[in-house]
Amino acid sequence: MKRIAFFCAVAVTAALAMGNATGTKCRFCGSSSYGSGCPYSPYGKHQHRGIGAACEFCGSTSYGSGCPYSPGGRHKHGGDGTKCVWCGSGSYGSGCPYSPVGRHER
Repeated sequence: MKRIAFFCAVAVTAALAMGNATGTKCRFCGSSSYGSGCPYSPYGKHQHRGIGAACEFCGSTSYGSGCPYSPGGRHKHGGDGTKCVWCGSGSYGSGCPYSPVGRHER
């Protein structure tokens, strides 16, 4: 029984570390859906808590433009404090090509 519990804990930790957005909920309404239809979001779209490499709006691992659900059309990833949420760079300050304000954000 202990082995099963340990295996489950390791599997969940690995999934979160890899940026698996499965199981995340919208920060405004608690739904597991992505895209339009959030009744409480200021822009009507579901936004999940950022976990690692997953986009908060669509769950993709891509960076830059092309997010079908974000207000600005750009992917925004979970901030773990080590990479920019907009481009994935380890840099600080100005120079982010995808940030709405041109600065790296962690």
